[in-house]
Amino acid sequence: MESSENPKSGKEKKMKINMGLDNIQLYVGCNVQEVGGRLTLITPPEEAANIIGRNAQKIVQEIPANDRKAVVLTGPMAVWAYLIVFHAVLHAFGEVWYDDGRANKVLISKH
Repeated sequence: MESSENPKSGKEKKMKINMGLDNIQLYVGCNVQEVGGRLTLITPPEEAANIIGRNAQKIVQEIPANDRKAVVLTGPMAVWAYLIVFHAVLHAFGEVWYDDGRANKVLISKH
C-alpha cells in the first residue's frame, strides 16, 4: 500500500493499492509464478478469492482510521480480484477511486 499526496495542490492524501501480482502483501498465500516472462496467478480463482479477500481485509485493518480518507485501486489484474478488494475497502474509506494507469482516475464510491 502506498500513500500519495500533492502538497502544492493541497489535495487530500490517497492510499494506493496495486492490484498487480507483484503486490506480495495482497497475494501472500497464493501461488504466483513467472510464466513466459509475466507473473501469473496459478491458484484457481475460486481459491484465490478467499485468500485475496482476507489479505485485503488485513491491509485495511493495518491502516489507521484517520488515514482512510481515500483509496485508489490500480494495476493489471482480473475484474473479479478488483471486486473482492473493492468490497474490502468500500466502507473503510470515504472515497474509492479506480486508476487505469493512463491518467484516467474515476471516482467509484463516495460516502
